[in-house]
Amino acid sequence: MKSFKTFFLVPALAFAMLATLTFSSCSNATQDISPPVNVADEGTASVYTPGNDGSISLRTDCNGDEIHWHYEGPEGPDHWAELCPEWSCGGVAQSPVNIVPPPARKKSKSLYFYWENSETHIVNNGHTIQFNYDQPGDLATNHNQGSYITLNGQKYHLLQFHLHAASEHTVNGEHFPAEIHFVHKNLSTGKLAVIGVFIEEGAENPFFADFLEHFPHSEGDYESADSYNANELMPQNYNHWLKQHFWWYEGSLTTPPCSEIVSWMVWSSTIHASHEQLVELEEILHENYRPVEPLNSRLVRAQ
Repeated sequence: MKSFKTFFLVPALAFAMLATLTFSSCSNATQDISPPVNVADEGTASVYTPGNDGSISLRTDCNGDEIHWHYEGPEGPDHWAELCPEWSCGGVAQSPVNIVPPPARKKSKSLYFYWENSETHIVNNGHTIQFNYDQPGDLATNHNQGSYITLNGQKYHLLQFHLHAASEHTVNGEHFPAEIHFVHKNLSTGKLAVIGVFIEEGAENPFFADFLEHFPHSEGDYESADSYNANELMPQNYNHWLKQHFWWYEGSLTTPPCSEIVSWMVWSSTIHASHEQLVELEEILHENYRPVEPLNSRLVRAQ
């Protein structure tokens, strides 16, 4: 019986050592996973509000008065902090930032995707092209359903994703042609988790081949029963525990009210779109990116 146990124990130990060495090749040490936040932060839950009709609204009022903002001129990013004292646009933990890739990667985030299909709800809100994502009507009373990610054991539900051209985050000071932001909200705390994915020029993108012709070129929307899954816009191995590679830091919304309630995860691998597709995106989006903000005391970490 002793030899029988040894026969199975040795391969098991070898496998455990191999798994440790595999991850150590991209990490000098393992960092503890941060504990989940269980206390609601008052004032954050209403920043993004899902409506009963499937719309997703980002509050940009100032003491009840709607404030107009733009990407240039006297209402551009340099002046957002002046437009409303209630906004956080002059804060010390703002986004986007310039990412200087750290030399070592550490397993610091437990991140898993559970995205279901959605029908098509495309909105041009005057600032971006946004896809509102289907969620169950009773999600507010039952959080254990719908499309979501789990981040360190907490659920963040996918509200919407939208586009920026050029990219908002930069890597070593360089922009990509475009960037997608997948916005998730923790329904208990109001905190947000946003996945950023860069688009660079390459082969034609099948998702844009299907939907780009339906992007409203001015404020308006497009509705269709055609379904898709947001994972069509994610890089390969995005949901593979060992092969995930992203940069992460704590920051803010990149548009007013610039609330500093966002856990950012920006993928290091990219997706592609053709030159023609990127040109059309740029014509619709009109350089809708905020310049990078100072990191101040924050760090960008790699996983």
